Amino acid sequence: MQPVTPAMLEDLIFSKPYFDRHGLILAVDGARPVGFVHAAFGANEDLSGLDEQQGSIQMVLTAPHPDRAAISLELIAAAEDYLRRRGARQIYAGVQFPFNGFYVGLYGTCDMAGILGSDAPARELFSAAGYREVSKRLLLHRSLVGCRSVIDFKQMQLRKKFQVTCCTDVLPDNWWENCVWSHAEWLRATLTLRGGSDSMISATFWEILPLSRAWGVRTVGMARLEDTPEAREEGLTTLLLGEAFRQLAEQHMSQIEVQAPVGDESLLQIYKQLGLVEHDTGGLFCKEC
Repeated sequence: MQPVTPAMLEDLIFSKPYFDRHGLILAVDGARPVGFVHAAFGANEDLSGLDEQQGSIQMVLTAPHPDRAAISLELIAAAEDYLRRRGARQIYAGVQFPFNGFYVGLYGTCDMAGILGSDAPARELFSAAGYREVSKRLLLHRSLVGCRSVIDFKQMQLRKKFQVTCCTDVLPDNWWENCVWSHAEWLRATLTLRGGSDSMISATFWEILPLSRAWGVRTVGMARLEDTPEAREEGLTTLLLGEAFRQLAEQHMSQIEVQAPVGDESLLQIYKQLGLVEHDTGGLFCKEC
């Protein structure tokens, strides 16, 4: 996200209840700041607090400087020292769940995907610092202009039995996600039997702010997909997402962003059927303490 304002930093970083100022480390040349690194911790298993055994370098940025490479490596070393002193046994670089406590809406797409494949300098920096990629996600998108649901015999039959409805004012159901997504307004699409009320599968969306303002395209991202292998096989996930995309287009959204783990072929096949195309990747890097 560029430009970044003090208000954005306050809303998306400094105001988080788990923000620790000691994890935000500056590099200065005399009185002039020339870089910073932000180290933090992710969520514990039940998403009720922090897990201080696993730390994450959330962001490292340096200004143009003759010693830029050395400054960046020293910032990483300082962040690692902070995390180890707090009890970290494993250190990650890049941000993916459950380390997505900061920068949602400032970097990446619909959620933090790790270090973007298009961010070659950051990937090279962490490789030089001894990190290796341990998890990779694909970032996909499509225009919602003129978006229509998938039309084939199977989908037509499913529409006779099931319906998709969207509701706003959806709240996260745990402490961690309430903190992470406090700035976002969630919209949830649910699939139910016609005449029924119990949700079978659902997808949760949000308008990617403030990042989409920099893109100049009103963009919505999928924050969560709750389905099952059986729902994918039966075509229910395709029905849910296709109808959700159509309804989002009717609300004047212009683009949809989603993510998928590399190797999740069933989900990627659904995305392909819905017209989504890959445009970047995200990787989580790791370094043993």
